[in-house]
Amino acid sequence: MIGLFRLLFGVGLDLAFGDPEPFHPVLGIGRLIGFLERLCFPKERNFKREFLLGFVVLGVVAGGLGVGYGFLRRFLFQMSPVLFLAVEVYLIFNSLALHTLLRRGKEVEEALEAKDLPRARKALQHLVGRDTEHLSEWEIVRGCVESLAENFNDAFVAPLFYTALFGALGSLVYRAVNTLDSMLGYRDFRYYFFGFASARADDVANFLPARLSALFIALSALFCGRFFKGALACAFRDARRHPSPNAGWPESAMAGALGVRLGGVNYYQGKREERPFLGDPVLDLVPLRIREAREIVAVGAGIAVFCFSLVAFFFFSL
Repeated sequence: MIGLFRLLFGVGLDLAFGDPEPFHPVLGIGRLIGFLERLCFPKERNFKREFLLGFVVLGVVAGGLGVGYGFLRRFLFQMSPVLFLAVEVYLIFNSLALHTLLRRGKEVEEALEAKDLPRARKALQHLVGRDTEHLSEWEIVRGCVESLAENFNDAFVAPLFYTALFGALGSLVYRAVNTLDSMLGYRDFRYYFFGFASARADDVANFLPARLSALFIALSALFCGRFFKGALACAFRDARRHPSPNAGWPESAMAGALGVRLGGVNYYQGKREERPFLGDPVLDLVPLRIREAREIVAVGAGIAVFCFSLVAFFFFSL
């Protein structure tokens, strides 16, 4: 029962308040990763050493969080079990970002509805890593819908999945692995070997949640009156086309649910990158698609909470 309580309380706090940015533990994890990168990255390039040190950084961050959590749990539990429960709820609250994701999507939608492309491009920068300075309206819509789908998994389903199984520690370690991937998991010259461990750890951590996210999006489409069968069909047909082994599942499911085609050409710091097409262009990429995607994410989040609440209830009752 305690596992169910802390999960629901953490979700409720996220929906009510969003990210507490000045006091976010993930910011501290990011600073730790940055420090370890400066400390461990060889001054003289050595690919074998970089490869091994990448695993060291992953172990230090994930293992350090586990050890630190163990000591914190022992200390706080001796002081007050209620205080420890409050800290766990706070950590779960900080691992979720559904409120912020939906708000950022709404900001892009409102800017497009006001025909303010510069504001929409600026708002989109909070959601995507691609260059946004010269995007057209339909490209902004595409980027926003893709980000809503991918981050539905990364910012909500996956941390909630690990919360249901392992409590606050599960969600905290997941966010650490996800942050490692976002900071080190690039396939460029600098990080190809050093970030290998972080990128593969993120792939493993998201394997089940990403596929569950696609299922939740499809079920949400059914409740929202969108294309349920299209979501499932596109997910199983197109997900493998995506360069990521996981991101393609929620993105292709969202494309099918909305009846649009995602993917295409993106620019990252001026460098052109082509992504495979996901879905079929049944409907146009107009600002209304962002609202529909936000609705699907919101309803899908409710389905995820229901399912993972059952997992938490039964898992921690064993």
